[in-house]
Amino acid sequence: CSATLWTRQHAHIHLKSLTSRHPELPSPSRKNGSSDALLHLLSGAASAVVAVASASASSGAAESKTYTRLTGAMPLRPGEVSNTYHRLAIPPGPIAITEFKAEVVEKDSDGNVVPTPLRDAYLHHHVVFSEQESREEEHRRRRWFPMKPRNRDAVDRGFGFGAGTESRGTPQKFPDPYAFVTDEGEDELMANVHVINTRRLSEADAGHCLECPCTEDDVFASNGTILGSVAARRKNWGECNLDLVHEGNDSCFPWTYKGGLLCCEHGDFCLDAYDANSTGYNEGLAEAAGPVSTFYLRYQLTYTALKRDTRPLFLAACCDASGNDTVSGNIEYDIPPLCDKDDTAENEACVHEVTTTQMLHGHGESFGTGELAKEYADREVDVVYMVGHLHRGGLSMMAKDAKTGEVLCESLPSYGSGNEVGDEAGYINGMSTCTFDPPRRMRTSDPLIITGRYDARKAHTGVMSLFYVALAEVPVEGGPRGWGLAAKWWAGGLVVLACVVAIRAKRAEHRRRTDYEAVPVVPGA
Repeated sequence: CSATLWTRQHAHIHLKSLTSRHPELPSPSRKNGSSDALLHLLSGAASAVVAVASASASSGAAESKTYTRLTGAMPLRPGEVSNTYHRLAIPPGPIAITEFKAEVVEKDSDGNVVPTPLRDAYLHHHVVFSEQESREEEHRRRRWFPMKPRNRDAVDRGFGFGAGTESRGTPQKFPDPYAFVTDEGEDELMANVHVINTRRLSEADAGHCLECPCTEDDVFASNGTILGSVAARRKNWGECNLDLVHEGNDSCFPWTYKGGLLCCEHGDFCLDAYDANSTGYNEGLAEAAGPVSTFYLRYQLTYTALKRDTRPLFLAACCDASGNDTVSGNIEYDIPPLCDKDDTAENEACVHEVTTTQMLHGHGESFGTGELAKEYADREVDVVYMVGHLHRGGLSMMAKDAKTGEVLCESLPSYGSGNEVGDEAGYINGMSTCTFDPPRRMRTSDPLIITGRYDARKAHTGVMSLFYVALAEVPVEGGPRGWGLAAKWWAGGLVVLACVVAIRAKRAEHRRRTDYEAVPVVPGA
């Protein structure tokens, strides 16, 4: 079985590892040792051994399958924002997910699912992650800050996918035998999906909406600064790197914040003119933009059964260009205008550049990975895949090895030039990716130089310069391609534990899933 099944990422067989990830379980230092919590602990161990057994039994080539579904409906008026969480159905685990892709769609008058142009429904981002055994109350989910979930236990494992407008043209695909591996019986993922309805808005209004400007509902009428309740949506205002702080970047301070995620909450309107409750409401303009449109995120998994040589992936905490080696990053920042809008794009004086140094797997949270546990602070890992995430106006993302200066990955945006879906003029339709096959061996503590570049011929608010980095544990001797004696002993012991909790597993009720629906698979689609 893959060696990574013996790490905290997949086979939580050590009590210390389990209790650190699941505070509700008893630990050696806790006096509370209820039998119910202990059975929960053993159940986790049982899941791990079932996954090990499944992988061992499927040592040959596994059939690749696809699974396509829609999220719950997102009905939006012109200018309205949907920024909420959805449960995504997936095939029951354990499975090995080798590719993930997503796009915004809608249904035509005949009920057929059709892709939606980016100019009509702007996909600001989707971030998909696994809750694993950790579950939280719905009211806590509603309080999570977009792209930085508060419940770190649920995402500490670093399992997930994420992208923005580039997702349609850039599926996240991993080379064999690497994959994100789900737990035994796991049949759902969680997704934060952020979509803005810009259908029939003027080009100027739509362009403004994409950057989530703060509106009348978000600011004090007296001075235009954001309300305390809006500022409170960011749990820590001290996460910008020193370059951005010294620049006085507006996004780093509540008293200068002008737009971005904090002003793009679920149910908000991106412009006052489209909000019927705003004093700036323009009824004629809003009516001209049309009625409610209903969108969905269509997602597709490519997966196989767990194989003996499957090497599970997890996400690196790196890289957010707004952070550095001491702060995790602000996720977003602003681009000030550096030259005239009629200047040429080739003029380097018109480029805003942020360069920072941070560890490969330190304390960043760009895709909700949470802070790194101490036992993982300095160990070897294999870098398998990298891709950048930029907003409109983005020019490039680059990652270098800080020790050697070698370029690890340069991820470039592909802008559309037409009117067809997948080639929308002025929108990022894809990002170039970097696949390491064979993987690049590094240490989690290795420093990287991260650079994000933007066209600064005009101002932009709430931009992002992030790297999505997929890692795998380094195989241990006798692990992935031949079990050692110790591994067999553990497996045998865990089988006994699995039997102890069998009756509990049989009593478990399958949760009802109501916010997604099946999508007919169209041959050749």
